[in-house]
Amino acid sequence: MHEPAPATVIAVDGPAAAGKTTTSLALAHAFELDYLESGKAFRVIAWEAAHRRLTVDDPHAITNLCDDLFAASDSGSVLASARYTPQVLRSAPVTALVPVVARMLGVRRHVTALIHQWAAQHPRCIIEGRDIGTAMFPSARVKFYLTATSAIRAERRVRQEPGQTYETVLQDVIRRDLADTTRTTAPLIPAPDAVEIDTSDLTVQQVIRRMTTICRSRAVDTATAATHPSNQTMSTAIHTGHETGESPT
Repeated sequence: MHEPAPATVIAVDGPAAAGKTTTSLALAHAFELDYLESGKAFRVIAWEAAHRRLTVDDPHAITNLCDDLFAASDSGSVLASARYTPQVLRSAPVTALVPVVARMLGVRRHVTALIHQWAAQHPRCIIEGRDIGTAMFPSARVKFYLTATSAIRAERRVRQEPGQTYETVLQDVIRRDLADTTRTTAPLIPAPDAVEIDTSDLTVQQVIRRMTTICRSRAVDTATAATHPSNQTMSTAIHTGHETGESPT
C-alpha cells in the first residue's frame, strides 16, 4: 500500500526504552500534533492471538485474525477500544509474542494499511515505532532515531516495572533487539536521513530541546503558544511517569 501524504508527519523510531514515547508526546503537545504508538497494533494482534488460543507459529492463522480484527471500514476504532488496556497489552505474555507476530509479512501489511488510514485522517501527526521512517513513511518530513545502550534501557525498564530483576530485563531487551534488527521484513534500522540521538546520558529535557530545534528547522509549525519546550512538556513528562530531569524512557 502506498503511503499517504500527510501535511506533516514526524517519525520517531528506535528500540525499546530509548525514549520514544516521552519525547513523542512532548513534541505532539508542543506542535499540536496527533500522536500514535504504532506498536499498539502489534500488541492488540498478539493479545487476540493468545486470547483465542491461536498458534502464533502459523502465519496463515494470524493473518486471518488480522482480517477479522481490521475488517471494519474504520479499522482505527480497534486501537481505541477500551478492551485493550495498557495493563493487558503490556503484560509479559503479550510482550513475548509481539516480535513473533511483528515479523509476519501478512501482519505487517495489515498494520501498515491501518496506520496509513489513521494518518490520512490525522494529517498533522507524530508516529512512534520501529520502522516508521523506513517502511511506513519514507517521505516523512522529519525522522528521528532514538537509541541508548542496552544496559541503560534495561535500567529504565526496571524503574518502570520494579517487579522484574535487572538481569532478566536486560536479557529481554537484548533478545528483542536481536529479533527486531534481524527480521527480514522492515528490520529496525535508522533511516538514511534520520536524525540519530543517543539518549543514554541525556535528560528528557535535553532530548526534547534537541528534537524541537530540529523540527523547527524543518518548518514544522509550532503551537499557537510557542513557549519554551521545558514549560510545555512538564505535565506531559510527569503524566507519562517520567520526571523531566530524568533520562528518557
